Amino acid sequence: MLIKSIRLHNIRSYLNQEIGFPQGSVLLSGDIGSGKSTILLAIEFALFGISKGLLSSEALLRHGKQSGLVELTFALDGREVTIQRNLKRLKDSIRQDEGFLVIDGVKQFCTAEELKARVLEMLGYPKELLRKSKGLIYRFTVYTPQEDMKRILFEDPQVRLDTLRRVFQVEKYKLVRDSAGIVMQALREKKREISARIEDLPQKQKQLEQLSDSMAGVDKKIAALLPDIDKVQALLKQQQDSLKAFEERARQLNSLKSELAAAAAVIDEKKSLVMLRESEVASAKKEISSLKSQVKDNSAALAQLSSGLSRLKSYSEALLEEAGNKKRLEDELASSEQLRSDAESMMSRDEALKSSSLQLQKKISLLDKCPTCLQPVSGEHKHRISSEEESKIGELNVRIIAAAGKKSAVAQKIKSLKVELNELQAKEKVAASLVSELKPYFELAASFNVSIQFPPPSSAMSVAELQSELNSLAAAKKRLESSKETLFMIAEKERLVAAAEKSAESLRTELELLESKKIELAAKIGAFGDIEAGLQQSQSSLDKLMAEKMQLMVQKASLDKEKENVSGMMKLLSDEISRKEAAKKELDESNNLNYWLEEMFTGLVAVIERHVMMKVHHEFNGLFRDWFAMLMGNDTLAARVDDDFTPVVEADGYEIPVENLSGGEKTSCALAYRLALNMVINNLVSTIRTRDLLILDEPTDGFSAEQLNKLRDVLAQLQLPQIIVVSHEERIESFVQNVLRIVKEQHVSRVVA
Repeated sequence: MLIKSIRLHNIRSYLNQEIGFPQGSVLLSGDIGSGKSTILLAIEFALFGISKGLLSSEALLRHGKQSGLVELTFALDGREVTIQRNLKRLKDSIRQDEGFLVIDGVKQFCTAEELKARVLEMLGYPKELLRKSKGLIYRFTVYTPQEDMKRILFEDPQVRLDTLRRVFQVEKYKLVRDSAGIVMQALREKKREISARIEDLPQKQKQLEQLSDSMAGVDKKIAALLPDIDKVQALLKQQQDSLKAFEERARQLNSLKSELAAAAAVIDEKKSLVMLRESEVASAKKEISSLKSQVKDNSAALAQLSSGLSRLKSYSEALLEEAGNKKRLEDELASSEQLRSDAESMMSRDEALKSSSLQLQKKISLLDKCPTCLQPVSGEHKHRISSEEESKIGELNVRIIAAAGKKSAVAQKIKSLKVELNELQAKEKVAASLVSELKPYFELAASFNVSIQFPPPSSAMSVAELQSELNSLAAAKKRLESSKETLFMIAEKERLVAAAEKSAESLRTELELLESKKIELAAKIGAFGDIEAGLQQSQSSLDKLMAEKMQLMVQKASLDKEKENVSGMMKLLSDEISRKEAAKKELDESNNLNYWLEEMFTGLVAVIERHVMMKVHHEFNGLFRDWFAMLMGNDTLAARVDDDFTPVVEADGYEIPVENLSGGEKTSCALAYRLALNMVINNLVSTIRTRDLLILDEPTDGFSAEQLNKLRDVLAQLQLPQIIVVSHEERIESFVQNVLRIVKEQHVSRVVA
């Protein structure tokens, strides 16, 4: 991982600043409090967000600002990655808002926790180690504030050892031993519980044997009872078959009796119907005779109907023939009206020409000069023009008089045609009305089969004669319709009489058949004899057998119940024994597992832990000694770590407490400790992808001039692609490849070089 740039907006003393980081060694130079450490904290915030106990949002967001952000861009495995995290001030707190992650130009918005998970995955940090160790893996390998590094030198040895065990991932062996102890304790408790549960196993097995013997005795009793039950079942079946035979005969007898009673009832009903039909026939014949006496002779009315229809039909056809000339008259009327219109148009045109000539005469008589040439108009010229117009007026008067005469003649003809056309239309209406009025009379004549003669059309009939003919037809129609209704009633009555006589004859035939069937049923009933006595005797025998069977079944049910109870108890006991035997087997397995954990597994884990810790201690001690010797640059002081990883400084063979070292010596010890941690952790955790980056925060605090020169050797020895050093010492500028100078003016930090 190599940092390329970082942008800070409203972060502590920065308002809006973007800082580029080249590869190689980079010095963040500036006075104390200028804002150098803020950049390092912003890098950590961009990667991992807010961390309780290490990095708070209140410590990052600039006072008085409502929001802020950090945007970090770095290279990782050949890809460019940009992370942006946002801070927002609420009423009572400051929270992280949604940010984003850009990988090779592809942006993805993420929550704060999602960003942290993605970063952990990209950097190859063990998630559980980072969470449990409060970020120590980053702080011990990439960036450690100098005061935090010194603090570890003076911590309680056991606390320091536990911290390093977590960072070195050796803690897992202790966790395994502790977990094994918990498992063994649980196994011991489980063994005590199982032993109590299976204590009465032999007694339960003996009870099961006793119940098995009781079950065998019940089975013998049931086996002895079954033959008696089978015997009674066989006799019972025979008796049931006999009873069914009697019941079937009794059912047949009852069916015959019911059929006989039904036949008798039907016979009585049929006799009543025959009497009713005969009464209806007599009454209908009497009514027919009365109706026939009411029918009158219709010959005169039919003759009157025939002659009247003949004359009126002839009259209507004559009217229709005359009305046929209506089209000719309408065409002639239209032609005459067109002639009158033409004459009127000609008269109007000639009158207009005459008026124009009169106006011209009047105008020329008053004219003195020509309006065109302005020459005087002579009297001769006026007279000539007036004579010409007078001639035209004479011709127009002749034409107007001729047109007026033609118009008058045509108007007289039109009047005559309209009168004649009105007369034809009136006749046409009379004919149409007469045809409609005669239609029901023709239908009546057809119903009486009257033959009508149709003479040639004749219109020789006055209105009075027409009305007289219509009145005669109406009277004839009234008489004929009255007779027709009476004849219809006679025909209907005669039809009813025929139907009633036919029904009565059919009923008499049915009565004869029913009487024969009644005699036949009575004979069948007599052949059955006394069925009731045999049925009662068979039922009594069946009841006795049923009582005997019930007694035997009660005995068997009692034995079955006893067997069921014993079987249930045996099942419960058998299930309990099975569970106890399974528990006994589980107890044996628990004993074996406890022996393996106690005697073999925990001992093996302890041996592995000692070997791993010895290897880590040996590697760490060697690196710490080398870095301390390089920083001190003399043979007076030497350093090592004891079994608890506590730094031990010696001078001429005597141990010197770290608290008694000078400021520069303490800083050298802390820096050597930090560099040793960096290398050991990078070697142990193979997945880490931050090996190319190291950040040193004020690594020379309290150094002498000679010790400052040793930092040049340290940077050369590290040989990392990117090292960021934070210091206010100007001499360090000559040790590094790049310098970023930071100044702070009016509480605002900025990069000036």
